[in-house]
Amino acid sequence: MPMRVLTQVWVFFVALIFLFLLLGFQLAGRAGLLIAFLISLIVVYAALQRGIRLFRKKLNAQEFSGNDSSGFLTDIHTNKLRFGLRKINVYRTEHNTPPLIWKNKPEVGHIILNFKLLDNLNPQEIKFLSLFLLAHLQNRSFLLTPILSVIQQSFFSFNIFSIFLSVIVTTLFKTKADVYKSDNKFKSIAEVSNYELGFFINKLHCFEFHQSKKQLGTEFFSVLSLNKNDVLNMHGIPNLNLRLEKIM
Repeated sequence: MPMRVLTQVWVFFVALIFLFLLLGFQLAGRAGLLIAFLISLIVVYAALQRGIRLFRKKLNAQEFSGNDSSGFLTDIHTNKLRFGLRKINVYRTEHNTPPLIWKNKPEVGHIILNFKLLDNLNPQEIKFLSLFLLAHLQNRSFLLTPILSVIQQSFFSFNIFSIFLSVIVTTLFKTKADVYKSDNKFKSIAEVSNYELGFFINKLHCFEFHQSKKQLGTEFFSVLSLNKNDVLNMHGIPNLNLRLEKIM
Protein backbone atom coordinates (compact mmCIF):
# COMPACT_ATOMS: atom_id res chain seq x y z
CA MET A 1 0.00 0.00 0.00
CA PRO A 2 1.47 3.43 -0.97
CA MET A 3 2.66 5.54 1.95
CA ARG A 4 0.27 8.39 1.13
CA VAL A 5 -2.72 6.05 1.14
CA LEU A 6 -1.59 4.47 4.41
CA THR A 7 -1.26 7.94 5.97
CA GLN A 8 -4.74 8.87 4.78
CA VAL A 9 -6.18 5.72 6.32
CA TRP A 10 -4.70 6.28 9.78
CA VAL A 11 -5.22 10.05 9.90
CA PHE A 12 -8.81 9.85 8.75
CA PHE A 13 -9.72 6.96 11.03
CA VAL A 14 -8.28 8.77 14.05
CA ALA A 15 -9.79 12.14 13.13
CA LEU A 16 -13.21 10.65 12.39
CA ILE A 17 -13.41 8.68 15.63
CA PHE A 18 -12.10 11.61 17.67
CA LEU A 19 -14.68 13.96 16.16
CA PHE A 20 -17.55 11.57 16.84
CA LEU A 21 -16.35 10.98 20.41
CA LEU A 22 -16.11 14.71 21.04
CA LEU A 23 -19.59 15.35 19.74
CA GLY A 24 -20.99 12.34 21.60
CA PHE A 25 -19.50 13.45 24.91
CA GLN A 26 -20.78 17.01 24.48
CA LEU A 27 -24.29 15.79 23.72
CA ALA A 28 -24.71 12.85 26.10
CA GLY A 29 -21.69 12.46 28.36
CA ARG A 30 -20.24 8.97 28.84
CA ALA A 31 -23.16 7.28 27.16
CA GLY A 32 -22.58 9.57 24.20
CA LEU A 33 -18.98 8.36 23.97
CA LEU A 34 -20.09 4.78 23.47
CA ILE A 35 -22.81 5.70 20.99
CA ALA A 36 -20.41 7.93 19.03
CA PHE A 37 -17.79 5.19 18.84
CA LEU A 38 -20.35 2.71 17.49
CA ILE A 39 -21.58 5.27 14.94
CA SER A 40 -18.02 5.89 13.72
CA LEU A 41 -17.51 2.17 13.18
CA ILE A 42 -20.81 1.91 11.30
CA VAL A 43 -19.88 4.83 9.04
CA VAL A 44 -16.49 3.31 8.19
CA TYR A 45 -18.04 -0.12 7.56
CA ALA A 46 -20.79 1.39 5.41
CA ALA A 47 -18.25 3.31 3.34
CA LEU A 48 -15.89 0.41 2.74
CA GLN A 49 -18.24 -2.56 2.54
CA ARG A 50 -21.72 -1.33 1.73
CA GLY A 51 -21.12 1.92 -0.12
CA ILE A 52 -20.81 0.65 -3.66
CA ARG A 53 -23.89 -1.56 -3.25
CA LEU A 54 -25.82 1.40 -1.88
CA PHE A 55 -25.00 3.67 -4.81
CA ARG A 56 -25.46 0.96 -7.40
CA LYS A 57 -28.92 0.32 -5.96
CA LYS A 58 -29.84 4.01 -5.89
CA LEU A 59 -28.72 4.49 -9.47
CA ASN A 60 -30.10 1.11 -10.59
CA ALA A 61 -26.70 0.50 -12.17
CA GLN A 62 -26.34 -2.66 -14.22
CA GLU A 63 -23.06 -4.47 -14.80
CA PHE A 64 -21.57 -3.70 -18.22
CA SER A 65 -20.15 -6.92 -19.62
CA GLY A 66 -20.35 -9.23 -22.61
CA ASN A 67 -20.75 -7.75 -26.08
CA ASP A 68 -19.21 -4.27 -26.33
CA SER A 69 -19.22 -2.88 -29.85
CA SER A 70 -17.75 0.42 -28.62
CA GLY A 71 -14.49 -1.21 -27.50
CA PHE A 72 -14.63 0.65 -24.17
CA LEU A 73 -14.31 -2.46 -21.99
CA THR A 74 -11.40 -3.71 -24.09
CA ASP A 75 -9.62 -0.37 -23.68
CA ILE A 76 -10.22 -0.41 -19.92
CA HIS A 77 -8.87 -3.92 -19.39
CA THR A 78 -5.97 -3.42 -21.80
CA ASN A 79 -4.70 -0.30 -20.02
CA LYS A 80 -5.62 -0.86 -16.36
CA LEU A 81 -2.22 -2.30 -15.37
CA ARG A 82 -0.50 0.85 -16.66
CA PHE A 83 -2.32 2.69 -13.89
CA GLY A 84 -1.59 0.17 -11.14
CA LEU A 85 -5.09 -1.33 -11.20
CA ARG A 86 -5.64 -5.08 -11.43
CA LYS A 87 -9.44 -5.20 -11.61
CA ILE A 88 -12.09 -2.80 -12.92
CA ASN A 89 -15.86 -3.28 -12.59
CA VAL A 90 -17.94 -1.24 -15.04
CA TYR A 91 -21.65 -0.44 -14.64
CA ARG A 92 -24.19 1.62 -16.60
CA THR A 93 -27.21 3.57 -15.42
CA GLU A 94 -30.16 5.42 -16.97
CA HIS A 95 -30.01 8.11 -14.29
CA ASN A 96 -28.65 11.52 -15.26
CA THR A 97 -25.25 11.43 -13.63
CA PRO A 98 -21.67 12.20 -14.67
CA PRO A 99 -19.13 9.36 -14.89
CA LEU A 100 -18.50 8.06 -11.37
CA ILE A 101 -15.41 6.25 -10.11
CA TRP A 102 -14.74 4.33 -6.91
CA LYS A 103 -11.97 2.24 -5.40
CA ASN A 104 -12.95 -0.12 -2.58
CA LYS A 105 -9.37 -1.41 -2.54
CA PRO A 106 -6.16 0.30 -3.70
CA GLU A 107 -6.02 -1.84 -6.87
CA VAL A 108 -9.73 -2.51 -7.50
CA GLY A 109 -11.83 0.16 -9.21
CA HIS A 110 -15.46 0.73 -10.14
CA ILE A 111 -16.83 2.87 -12.97
CA ILE A 112 -20.45 3.93 -13.51
CA LEU A 113 -21.48 5.49 -16.83
CA ASN A 114 -24.72 6.81 -18.23
CA PHE A 115 -26.16 4.47 -20.89
CA LYS A 116 -26.06 7.22 -23.55
CA LEU A 117 -22.43 8.28 -23.09
CA LEU A 118 -20.61 5.80 -25.32
CA ASP A 119 -23.15 6.32 -28.14
CA ASN A 120 -22.25 10.03 -28.18
CA LEU A 121 -18.48 9.60 -28.48
CA ASN A 122 -16.44 8.69 -31.55
CA PRO A 123 -13.90 5.80 -31.36
CA GLN A 124 -11.01 8.13 -30.51
CA GLU A 125 -12.99 9.81 -27.74
CA ILE A 126 -13.96 6.42 -26.31
CA LYS A 127 -10.25 5.59 -26.00
CA PHE A 128 -9.73 8.98 -24.37
CA LEU A 129 -12.58 8.24 -21.93
CA SER A 130 -11.04 4.95 -20.80
CA LEU A 131 -7.63 6.54 -20.17
CA PHE A 132 -9.23 9.58 -18.53
CA LEU A 133 -11.19 7.46 -16.05
CA LEU A 134 -8.21 5.22 -15.30
CA ALA A 135 -6.00 8.23 -14.64
CA HIS A 136 -8.51 9.59 -12.14
CA LEU A 137 -9.00 6.19 -10.54
CA GLN A 138 -5.26 5.91 -9.98
CA ASN A 139 -5.15 9.09 -7.89
CA ARG A 140 -8.55 8.73 -6.18
CA SER A 141 -8.34 7.70 -2.53
CA PHE A 142 -10.06 4.39 -1.84
CA LEU A 143 -10.92 5.58 1.68
CA LEU A 144 -11.67 9.32 1.79
CA THR A 145 -14.12 9.51 -1.10
CA PRO A 146 -16.60 6.87 0.10
CA ILE A 147 -16.45 7.97 3.74
CA LEU A 148 -17.11 11.60 2.82
CA SER A 149 -20.09 10.57 0.72
CA VAL A 150 -21.54 8.40 3.48
CA ILE A 151 -21.06 11.24 6.00
CA GLN A 152 -22.86 13.63 3.66
CA GLN A 153 -25.86 11.33 3.49
CA SER A 154 -25.76 10.42 7.18
CA PHE A 155 -25.84 14.07 8.26
CA PHE A 156 -28.17 15.43 5.59
CA SER A 157 -30.15 17.19 8.32
CA PHE A 158 -26.96 18.83 9.63
CA ASN A 159 -25.83 20.32 6.32
CA ILE A 160 -23.51 22.93 7.90
CA PHE A 161 -21.68 20.22 9.86
CA SER A 162 -21.37 18.06 6.75
CA ILE A 163 -19.98 20.93 4.65
CA PHE A 164 -17.57 22.00 7.41
CA LEU A 165 -16.14 18.50 7.83
CA SER A 166 -15.92 17.84 4.09
CA VAL A 167 -14.18 21.14 3.30
CA ILE A 168 -11.57 20.50 6.00
CA VAL A 169 -10.84 16.98 4.77
CA THR A 170 -10.75 17.80 1.04
CA THR A 171 -8.45 20.75 1.76
CA LEU A 172 -6.20 18.78 4.11
CA PHE A 173 -5.66 16.00 1.59
CA LYS A 174 -5.48 18.34 -1.43
CA THR A 175 -8.14 16.59 -3.47
CA LYS A 176 -8.22 19.47 -5.99
CA ALA A 177 -4.52 18.93 -6.63
CA ASP A 178 -5.28 15.26 -7.28
CA VAL A 179 -7.79 16.25 -9.97
CA TYR A 180 -5.19 18.38 -11.74
CA LYS A 181 -2.63 15.60 -11.37
CA SER A 182 -5.03 13.10 -12.93
CA ASP A 183 -5.79 15.43 -15.85
CA ASN A 184 -2.06 15.78 -16.54
CA LYS A 185 -1.55 12.02 -16.22
CA PHE A 186 -4.22 11.46 -18.85
CA LYS A 187 -2.69 14.10 -21.13
CA SER A 188 0.70 12.41 -20.88
CA ILE A 189 -0.54 8.85 -21.48
CA ALA A 190 -2.96 9.79 -24.28
CA GLU A 191 -0.43 12.18 -25.84
CA VAL A 192 -3.00 14.90 -26.37
CA SER A 193 -2.50 18.66 -26.44
CA ASN A 194 -3.84 21.04 -23.81
CA TYR A 195 -6.50 22.12 -26.30
CA GLU A 196 -7.62 18.54 -27.01
CA LEU A 197 -7.83 17.79 -23.28
CA GLY A 198 -9.80 20.95 -22.56
CA PHE A 199 -12.19 20.27 -25.47
CA PHE A 200 -12.75 16.69 -24.29
CA ILE A 201 -13.50 17.63 -20.68
CA ASN A 202 -15.79 20.43 -21.80
CA LYS A 203 -17.66 18.04 -24.12
CA LEU A 204 -18.30 15.63 -21.23
CA HIS A 205 -19.71 18.50 -19.19
CA CYS A 206 -22.09 19.61 -21.95
CA PHE A 207 -24.03 16.35 -22.31
CA GLU A 208 -27.53 16.82 -20.88
CA PHE A 209 -27.46 13.33 -19.37
CA HIS A 210 -24.52 14.46 -17.21
CA GLN A 211 -26.59 17.29 -15.76
CA SER A 212 -28.37 16.44 -12.54
CA LYS A 213 -29.64 18.67 -9.76
CA LYS A 214 -29.66 15.69 -7.45
CA GLN A 215 -26.96 13.06 -7.84
CA LEU A 216 -28.18 10.80 -5.05
CA GLY A 217 -25.13 11.39 -2.84
CA THR A 218 -22.65 10.47 -5.57
CA GLU A 219 -21.01 13.89 -5.97
CA PHE A 220 -17.73 12.80 -4.38
CA PHE A 221 -17.36 10.05 -6.99
CA SER A 222 -17.67 12.31 -10.04
CA VAL A 223 -14.78 13.01 -12.44
CA LEU A 224 -16.50 16.17 -13.70
CA SER A 225 -16.32 19.59 -12.11
CA LEU A 226 -18.87 21.85 -10.51
CA ASN A 227 -20.63 24.07 -13.04
CA LYS A 228 -20.45 27.12 -10.80
CA ASN A 229 -18.10 28.77 -8.36
CA ASP A 230 -18.60 27.48 -4.85
CA VAL A 231 -16.48 28.95 -2.07
CA LEU A 232 -17.33 26.05 0.24
CA ASN A 233 -16.72 23.24 -2.23
CA MET A 234 -17.34 20.23 -0.06
CA HIS A 235 -16.58 17.79 -2.87
CA GLY A 236 -13.01 18.98 -3.44
CA ILE A 237 -13.47 19.16 -7.23
CA PRO A 238 -12.44 22.47 -8.89
CA ASN A 239 -15.11 24.30 -10.87
CA LEU A 240 -15.03 23.91 -14.64
CA ASN A 241 -13.64 27.34 -15.51
CA LEU A 242 -10.73 27.01 -13.09
CA ARG A 243 -10.01 23.50 -14.29
CA LEU A 244 -9.94 24.57 -17.94
CA GLU A 245 -7.67 27.49 -17.05
CA LYS A 246 -5.22 25.09 -15.40
CA ILE A 247 -5.26 22.85 -18.47
CA MET A 248 -4.85 25.62 -21.01
